[in-house]
Amino acid sequence: MDAASYRLSEVLAKRGMRSLRQTGIHAPEYFESTGFLTRVESTEDLVVLLDVMHNNRYDDFMAELGGLDDADMAEVLGAYAEYARFFLTQFPSTEIPIPLSGMLSQYAIALKLRGIPERKSVLEIGPGSGLLSFFLANDPSIERYDQVEATESFYLLQSLVNRHVYGHRFIDHAQFDSRAADLGGIDFETVRTRHKEILVNYETPEGLTVERHPRAEHFPWWRLEDVAARRYDVVTSNANLTEFNETALRYYAALFVQVLKPTGVFLAQCPGGGRTSGDVALRALMDVGLRPLLIAARYIGRNPKHPAALPEGKQLVTANLIFVPPGHPSYEKASDPNQKMPIIDADDPLTRSILGYHRKPAKIWSREEMLGAIAERLRDLG
Repeated sequence: MDAASYRLSEVLAKRGMRSLRQTGIHAPEYFESTGFLTRVESTEDLVVLLDVMHNNRYDDFMAELGGLDDADMAEVLGAYAEYARFFLTQFPSTEIPIPLSGMLSQYAIALKLRGIPERKSVLEIGPGSGLLSFFLANDPSIERYDQVEATESFYLLQSLVNRHVYGHRFIDHAQFDSRAADLGGIDFETVRTRHKEILVNYETPEGLTVERHPRAEHFPWWRLEDVAARRYDVVTSNANLTEFNETALRYYAALFVQVLKPTGVFLAQCPGGGRTSGDVALRALMDVGLRPLLIAARYIGRNPKHPAALPEGKQLVTANLIFVPPGHPSYEKASDPNQKMPIIDADDPLTRSILGYHRKPAKIWSREEMLGAIAERLRDLG
């Protein structure tokens, strides 16, 4: 998928919709207003997006995780090694940008997803740099991981990452299939049967139709109808809720509750740093019927007097949200109007599982130690 192909598909979709008010919902207004790279002309332009998320939060995420044991470290280093292979495959430079904070933040999300017992199907709205795929592709419990993205630059980067980690089991729905659209009908074969002198050495093209079994599917904003027809065990939207304009936020909140199974979970690690207030984001989620099982504010520092303090020394880099839909076993408890902010039930099994209360303290790896370990791993890059 390249920028030209993406834009062609987007233009055709807009022409088919014929509604500026509908298409305007999905414009990345916040990114555009802050000068963020939303459109690109070349694959090389995407390099700057690889290490743009969660800047300078490496130490905080290490504290939230409580350190990394040997198994954790092996998985994280494996993800960095695969990321390096991806970079060297797609870009000409041998100087690889290392997203220390970004990769660790996505590992934190991957672990929270593992805390959800039923997670066969996961939908992520706005995957950013796409680094979560390096972890989810290796989680056998996740049979399908779908993504929705409305920003061209991020979409193209995510597509490259997904093609690398999922290979032929990845489908990009922004790609326009001219064959399926039945374009190019000049009736050539019929005409040539009567006039063999047309292209004397011509050979009829042959092909085989195969059935695809994708593990990851990528949807641009103009293919949301396909997403709405599906049902997911988990919907996650990380570091972006407040970056939606209010109309888009309400649209996506309605989509969340529509596609979640009754036993499903909505998870957000960080509501984002946009201009829409957090209160508006929370209200949008609740207005569609989702109810909060957890609304925990940022807590780093192990101060037991902090109003958002979590039991057992648990820390959080950013605010975390867990919401459940109507029909969920915890829906009645989550709907209790007497819950006070922040909403934290340290005895709730699902909350404990998602936030990783079972994790034992492990080695705190400094940035320098992590970079050294990555460098050592990349020496054996094959």
